[in-house]
Amino acid sequence: MEPRNEHEFDVEKKNIPLEPESSLPVDPEEPIAVSPEELQEAEDRVEEAKSAEPEELAEESQPEAPVGEEPAAPVEKPPYLYRGGSVYQGQREPAKKSPRGFSRLTLIAVALVFTLLGTSLGIYSAYNILPGTAFFQNSELGKLIAKSQAVEPVKITVPQLASEKLTIPEIVKAVQPAVVTVSVKAQVQGNFFNPGTQYAESIGTGFILNEEGLIATNYHVVESGGEITVILYNGEEVPAKVLNYDQASDLAVIQLTKTVDIPGTVTLGNSDNLQVGESVIAIGNPLSKEFAGTVTSGIVSATDRTVSVDGAEYKYIQTDAAINGGNSGGPLINARGEVIGINSAKISDASVEGIGFAIPINVLKNDLESLSKAQLYIGISGRSLNAAMSQQYNLPQGVLVVEVMKDSPAYVSALAVGDVITEFDGKAVASVEEINTIKNTKAAGDTVKLKVFRDGTALELSLTLVEKP
Repeated sequence: MEPRNEHEFDVEKKNIPLEPESSLPVDPEEPIAVSPEELQEAEDRVEEAKSAEPEELAEESQPEAPVGEEPAAPVEKPPYLYRGGSVYQGQREPAKKSPRGFSRLTLIAVALVFTLLGTSLGIYSAYNILPGTAFFQNSELGKLIAKSQAVEPVKITVPQLASEKLTIPEIVKAVQPAVVTVSVKAQVQGNFFNPGTQYAESIGTGFILNEEGLIATNYHVVESGGEITVILYNGEEVPAKVLNYDQASDLAVIQLTKTVDIPGTVTLGNSDNLQVGESVIAIGNPLSKEFAGTVTSGIVSATDRTVSVDGAEYKYIQTDAAINGGNSGGPLINARGEVIGINSAKISDASVEGIGFAIPINVLKNDLESLSKAQLYIGISGRSLNAAMSQQYNLPQGVLVVEVMKDSPAYVSALAVGDVITEFDGKAVASVEEINTIKNTKAAGDTVKLKVFRDGTALELSLTLVEKP
């Protein structure tokens, strides 16, 4: 039996004609019209070809070998695959697909996620876990870091005021009961229309220092020497007297002469610690008794302002808290409720506002021991002789005695008008203030030596100090 063409056999077996139905050449670029029935029939044939077993096809296509000859090796035929057209064509075995799994992009994305996660955990451990381990602390890097951290950091000092600051109502509630009105009635000379004896009342402010009734104020409030009445916070009027004063510093301490319940006392602060810009309040009696207890507030504008008042220079705290006539002698208070100044002066000008002055409280504290003692009495009025006057009148520099009070220590010691005191208690003096400064270091009953110049002759006198009546 003659072997058949493998391709013919396959085609005949599948009943696929070898020649096209039309003898017209087929344009490969021109689509061929195929009916749905033909397309379905072709698909069925392809499915049958795929399902056919290779062994069965091999047996059917293998020709019989002549007797005595080796059978010919089977010839492999290329498979025919349907590609969706109207014809069949030979094609090589399709490449085997790899098993379905993750795509390359998916694997890259997963790798990136794990990389970022690992990096984050590593950084967290390096900053939060590793430094706390003994292994890291004992390493060279750990020791180096510990050494650098051992350097003392820069310290920023915050003023204590910030944590202890009180509100203005709290300050007023704490301090106002200790603030008093100081009324001084002094005799004045009558005039043509009122020839009789006249009295003038001046009003100032003060603050109570202790339970014994000592009150601090300005010297210029009580310098007239008149009758003093203190009006307490509760309105009670109590008589008082000048205990002592320092004219050069414009300070005075007065004493209540009647036993009463003290409504309050103040706390003295430290004016050396003041800072420009600190909040302060002033309590006083501006203008008259009707405005007693008036509260004003402001800041510290300057801490060491030199101001000339009536020919004398003073070192003041400057503030923009309102200070008016009648506020003199009242307290200037910081945000802790401490008195840090004594209100004393202001610039009186229609074009100027908010410039007031207070004596630093440390001036009072430094003199408080002597000012708290009874004022000692000499009994003279004097006038300072400077170098120019000394040369003009041909007198030594010192204090010229212009008046001697009857029955006073000066009168008893034989001081006379016209004498020039050149030494007081062994110290040279050239002003009344210098005599008072030395006098305030003494006590009642002490005797001091005086050197005086009288009619061209130097004399030495003894004077015994007494309390001022």
